[in-house]
Amino acid sequence: MELIKIEENGLTYGIDEETENMFVEYEKRIKLLKEQYDKFKQDLLEKMEEKNVLKIDTDRITFTYIAPTDRETFDSKTFKEEHQDLYDEYVKMSPVKSSLRIKVK
Repeated sequence: MELIKIEENGLTYGIDEETENMFVEYEKRIKLLKEQYDKFKQDLLEKMEEKNVLKIDTDRITFTYIAPTDRETFDSKTFKEEHQDLYDEYVKMSPVKSSLRIKVK
């Protein structure tokens, strides 16, 4: 199985059909499982709220209810627009490793 196909002129890139099919199928499965997981999790959260249960602890898993709260965030976009000089002085750059983004259409 050849993962990547490159034309002789070096400008056209492709991917092996079997590899493409595998990624599409995996993405579909992951999406379906994520939807099912999120629904199950939301149902459990609602039941815990309804019955005022804060924690369920078993040998294999622990569910802990986290109450809603307000989160304080910093609006860096507005700060950058209004105080560019200070923003530049305090902004910190960090290396980010390479990754692969896959989008199933």
